[in-house]
Amino acid sequence: MGIDPGRLKRRVTIMRYKDEPGELGNTVSRLAPHKTVYAEIRPVRGREYLEYYKDSNSLEYKITMRYRSDLLPSDVLEYKGRQFLINSIINVEEQCYIQEVMCTERIQEKKPEVDDGRF
Repeated sequence: MGIDPGRLKRRVTIMRYKDEPGELGNTVSRLAPHKTVYAEIRPVRGREYLEYYKDSNSLEYKITMRYRSDLLPSDVLEYKGRQFLINSIINVEEQCYIQEVMCTERIQEKKPEVDDGRF
């Protein structure tokens, strides 16, 4: 049992939604850093699909980290400005030592507009 510490070489920030007062006195949920951990990020698969007449890409990742009992499915993992939405949290072999987090990163490319100079 154990994990090679050299595998966990990426610093991933766990972002959590926190309620803050807004400008008009209402409550606004914003992402705020909760904790920074070391993890391994591996792509699992990618998909291209048509969503509301736009081409979209969806990449799925498996992020392996040491076990954290406070990680929630509503949290967002961030690595170098990229955000990963949590799909599921797997406690490997139910030993509370390591966990695999299945995440989705959504990439949307904006296609350049055609400029013909008439307008």
